[in-house]
Amino acid sequence: MGMSTGGGSKEGMNEINVTPLIDIMLVMLIIFMVITPPTLSQMQAKLPDKTETMDQPDDVPEQQLVAAVCEDGTVALNRSVMPLDELAGEVARRLRGKKTKVVFVDGHPEAPYDKVVELMDRVKESGAEKLGLATLKEPAEFLACTPSPAAPAEAPPAAPPG
Repeated sequence: MGMSTGGGSKEGMNEINVTPLIDIMLVMLIIFMVITPPTLSQMQAKLPDKTETMDQPDDVPEQQLVAAVCEDGTVALNRSVMPLDELAGEVARRLRGKKTKVVFVDGHPEAPYDKVVELMDRVKESGAEKLGLATLKEPAEFLACTPSPAAPAEAPPAAPPG
């Protein structure tokens, strides 16, 4: 590093002396380091007491539409398995009188991707203005293609005598 003493020429020195600036910054740094720990220990957060999370009900409200793609590629509307064309017609019928036309789309984690996209396209064509995507679940937690507990299960056919 070179240093100019300013001797010999009549002109003023055109370099800024940064030594006092560095001294001031170091003093400020030390002051802030000393002040900060007591300040942080005085800041305490009041957190709410632990609350139990409520389980989400398995039932979907009647006015809420949830279209789902099952693992095998079949589609369901509010847990009622039906063909895709019938589902599109049912969505259009249920959305007819609504102000907000929202349909949620759910897909089994193992469902074919093209079937989910096809379902989204058909629901959109049926009159849905907004599509909501359901959160990803573990395969064991996917309930959209299982009959709801409120729906009566069909009795298995009687075995022929013999």
